[in-house]
Amino acid sequence: MLFVPVTGLWMSAVGVVGLAVNLRAYDFVSQEIRAAEDPEFETFYTKNILLNEGIRAWMAAQDQPHENLVFPEEVLPRGNAL
Repeated sequence: MLFVPVTGLWMSAVGVVGLAVNLRAYDFVSQEIRAAEDPEFETFYTKNILLNEGIRAWMAAQDQPHENLVFPEEVLPRGNAL
């Protein structure tokens, strides 16, 4: 008995999600076209790449804490112990 109204609501929800995905794809493509024409224009995509590279360079020393460890001589293996 409720099949038709529930199906209608479900289909309208699918339509709204599809519309949102279409609009996002259109926005992305239009940004990429503008970026291709204007080298000064930065998209969110390129800003994200630059931000990630900057954070990676800034955090490089903290990302490799084992590089700074100093062990006393008595705990290091000697000779062929590896």
